[in-house]
Amino acid sequence: CAIGDSNPGFDGGKHCGKCYRLVSLNDDGTSGTPGKKGSAVVMVSNGGAGGPEHFDCIMEGFQAITGATTGIFDVEFQEAPCQQVSGNPVAINWADKNAYYCKMMFENIGGWGSLEKVRACIDGTKCQDLRRFAGATWTGCPQGKGNSINFQLHQSPPEGPRNMIDCQCPGAWPWAHGHRCTCQENFPL
Repeated sequence: CAIGDSNPGFDGGKHCGKCYRLVSLNDDGTSGTPGKKGSAVVMVSNGGAGGPEHFDCIMEGFQAITGATTGIFDVEFQEAPCQQVSGNPVAINWADKNAYYCKMMFENIGGWGSLEKVRACIDGTKCQDLRRFAGATWTGCPQGKGNSINFQLHQSPPEGPRNMIDCQCPGAWPWAHGHRCTCQENFPL
């Protein structure tokens, strides 16, 4: 689903990948569109849905939540674990091979679905925190070449302590455009 402008909002991609349980509050839409109350857990994939407390979902999710194919429906929502994510996170280089610039995308993030912080270390010693570029992409890797890179991925559940996984990526750094590394574990639910 695309998410609205605020409460929650896309916030430059900060909420990209998070999951929310949406529950329709009424059988009918705000203008009388017939439907049937339902619910679904959806993942935020984009912003710009317009307005506060707004979700714009693909048809499958919309129908599960509202029982309708069109209309605007009042919903309540709460952040939820992303239980449908399977496998481990993947780090992908979206930039050209460059020892002085990176643009990394992290996909298949389990647990609460979104990353709060990413730290990269070349050869385990030259480390630097990355900056969110947009959505699931981050920039600002440590500069230079090395024999390996690892990414410390951090996420914070709505309540409780921050979780961290260490994604070990053997092989020469920097990577070519499109190079992928699958992490050894995913965040717990």
